[in-house]
Amino acid sequence: MIISIAKRELYDNMMSLRFALAVLLMLIAMVANAVVFLGEYNEQISNYRRSIAQEHKEMELHAENFPTLVLYGPGELHKMPSPLSFCANGGEAFLSKNTDGRPLERWWGDYPARFNGIWRMTYPQSNPNLWNFLPESTQMDWAFLIGVVLSFAAILFTFDAISGERARGTLRLTLANSVPRHVVLGGKFLGALMSIGLPFLMSVLVNLFLLYSSGSLRLDTTDWVRLGAIVLVGFVYTAIFITLGLLISSRARQSSSSLMVLTLIWVVWVILVPNTVGLAAKGLKPAMTSDEFRQRREALYQQVTQKYLDRGLLDSYFDPREIPPAKITLLWGEYHLEESLNDERFLEEHLRAQLDQVAVARSLARLSPTAAVQYAIESLAGTGFSRHLQFLSQVKVYVPEFREFLADIDRADPESPHALFFRPAMSWEPVPFETIPKFEDRYSFDDSLNDATVDTLLLMLVFVVLSAALFLSFLRVDI
Repeated sequence: MIISIAKRELYDNMMSLRFALAVLLMLIAMVANAVVFLGEYNEQISNYRRSIAQEHKEMELHAENFPTLVLYGPGELHKMPSPLSFCANGGEAFLSKNTDGRPLERWWGDYPARFNGIWRMTYPQSNPNLWNFLPESTQMDWAFLIGVVLSFAAILFTFDAISGERARGTLRLTLANSVPRHVVLGGKFLGALMSIGLPFLMSVLVNLFLLYSSGSLRLDTTDWVRLGAIVLVGFVYTAIFITLGLLISSRARQSSSSLMVLTLIWVVWVILVPNTVGLAAKGLKPAMTSDEFRQRREALYQQVTQKYLDRGLLDSYFDPREIPPAKITLLWGEYHLEESLNDERFLEEHLRAQLDQVAVARSLARLSPTAAVQYAIESLAGTGFSRHLQFLSQVKVYVPEFREFLADIDRADPESPHALFFRPAMSWEPVPFETIPKFEDRYSFDDSLNDATVDTLLLMLVFVVLSAALFLSFLRVDI
C-alpha cells in the first residue's frame, strides 16, 4: 500500500510544473558546475605540480652544500588539490595552500638580515581573516545544490501534501478505506523523496559524465566511494526537509499558510543561521593583532638571545671547525636550535588559536542542518577546514623527520665537529638529493569518513526528531 501511495504521489508531482522546474534547475546547476570546475581544477593541479617541481629543484641546489640545506630547510610544503573539489569548494580561498620551511628574515633598519639562524616551519595565510571560514561568494558546487536547491525543492513538493488533500477532501476518502495513517504518511514521504531524488540523480549523472568524458578528471575507487557517500548524505538532508514540509502541512489548515511558514523556516535555517554565524565569525577578535604578533615574536627572540648571551655566547674567539668542538661551539648550536624551535612553537600556538576560533564558529553554525551537510560533504570531498587540518597534521609529522635527517647526515661525517644546527660547525659535504625525505601530501578516506560521521549523525538525529513529531502530529490530524 505504501508503494501504491508513493507511486501516486510521484505521478502527480511529475505532471506538475514544479517538477519540470526542479529538473531544469538541477541540470543547469550541474552543467555549470562541470564547466567551471574543469577550468579551475586544471589550473590548480598545474600550479601544484609546478610548485612541487620548483621546490624540488631548489632543494637539489641547496643539497650541493649541506649548510645551505640546513639554512633553507624543506622549503614550501604544498597541499594537493582534491579531484572532488567540484562537490564542495570548502572556502579554500581562506585557507593556505602551503606551509613554508625557510629561514627567518629579520629587518634591521631598512635592510633585511636574511640569514638569521636556521629554517623553521611557518604557516602563511592566503587571507588574513583565517577565522572567516565562509566564502564571500556562492560556489556552484554539489554542496550548494544539496544545501539550497534540494531543501527548497523538498518544501515545494510537500507544503500541500497533507493540507491540500485535506482541503479537497481526498485525505478523508483515503483514510475512510481503512488505510492506516502511518501507511499514508510513509507513502507521501517516499513519493516526495523519489520526486526529488530522480532529478537529483539524473543531474549528478550528467555532471559526472561531462567531467569524466572531458578526460581531465580521473577518479580511483576511493573517490567513487566518496561520491556515493556524498549522495547518501544528500538524501538524508533532503529527507529532513521533506519531513519538515509534511509536519507543517499536517498542522496548517490551508496550503498557503503552510507554504508561508515553511518558506520562513527555510530562510532562517538555510540562509540566515549559517551566514549570521559567518558574519559573527568575521567579527571575532583574532588571537593577536598583527602588531601584537610581531611584538611577541620579537620579544621571544630577544629573550632566547639574551639567555645565551648571559651564558657567554660572545665571550671568546673560537674555531668552529675544531674537533672535538669547543664548549662555545656547542653553545652556538644549542642557541640556534632552541631559537628556531621556540619560534616554530610560537607560530604553531598562534595558528592553533586561530583554528580553535574557526572550530567554535563551525560548531555554532551546526544549528543549521545546511551547515552540517556542507561540512560533511567537504570532509568526504577532501576540501575545506577538516582537509586543511589533515594537511597540517602531516606537516607536523614531516618537520621532525626532516630535522632528524639533517642531524643524521651530520653525524655520519667524521670531519664534522657535530655542533648540530650551527652551520659553520656541521658537515660541509654535499647531500644526495634522492636521500632527502620529500613531503607528500595525502588525504585519508578513514579520516574523512570520521570527520563526516559526526555531521551525518547530527543530520540523522534531526531527521529522527522531526519524524517523531510528524508521526504524532499526523495521528492527531482532524480530517
